[in-house]
Amino acid sequence: MSPLTVSCVGKVNVDIFYSVDEININSNHVSNSTAFSLGGKAANVSVALKRLGIQTSLCSAIGDDEFGDFVLSKLRDYGVSPVVSRKSGTRTGFTFIVVDRYGNNTMFNYLGANVLLTIDDLQDHESDLLSSAIIFYQSGLGPELLVYLKRLKRKVFVEYTEPLPSELLAGVEFVSLNEEEALRVTNTQAVDDAINSLLSLGIRNVFIKLGSKGSLYVSKTKRVFSDAYKVNVIDTTGAGDSFSAGCIYGILNNFSEEETLRFANKCGAITCTRKGTTEAFPTLSEVLDVE
Repeated sequence: MSPLTVSCVGKVNVDIFYSVDEININSNHVSNSTAFSLGGKAANVSVALKRLGIQTSLCSAIGDDEFGDFVLSKLRDYGVSPVVSRKSGTRTGFTFIVVDRYGNNTMFNYLGANVLLTIDDLQDHESDLLSSAIIFYQSGLGPELLVYLKRLKRKVFVEYTEPLPSELLAGVEFVSLNEEEALRVTNTQAVDDAINSLLSLGIRNVFIKLGSKGSLYVSKTKRVFSDAYKVNVIDTTGAGDSFSAGCIYGILNNFSEEETLRFANKCGAITCTRKGTTEAFPTLSEVLDVE
């Protein structure tokens, strides 16, 4: 199968992990295990897709610091094309992630250079974007970036974690979000109401991550539910991004919606069985080996 290109537009961070037994407010915590990893949703999805055999590039912003050097080195190690903009006098974004013995994580984010990504930066790499079969965009950065991406007339897959102006979502091909995000960005109290709200905005295809309950795909004409795979959870960090990468893989390879959800659920489940972020993403053969 020939590789297909995906451009990922959004955040890149350095993830700093602390493993603890449990988290208690107003208490000191000692970790016996720490690690540095590449992170940020756009970076995560670019690496997860590359692990699945899809050619990817990352369009993001980094600082002129040691973390920026780390990001570039890791992207090259993973085989992701780094089309990043280096912002003078700024620090690269980073995230402190505390993981307890049950695999739950608590995050503290510093956005850093991420917030400086501009349309000019995207235009500098427009040829990469135009050559892409799908463009992945994460909300939480300037909405004007999505306006620009939609004008390129490529299929856009939005990781919808933060509210966007409703008019920008009209005609968006795909969105992915978890249950909490779906309720929050639509200001609703039930998943079905959230889905109806998203579809009413003109979004064509919606993927909902339900964690241990499974996942949903919904369009105006179809609704599909897929059970989660039962695994021994070590660390949930990055599982949602792995799921989104699995959805994009299914879309690129013309899977049915049922096949796409099963494949994406496998990606997320495998990621939960390993520590770290990008290091935890499965290869294609690992996903295909899961019954």
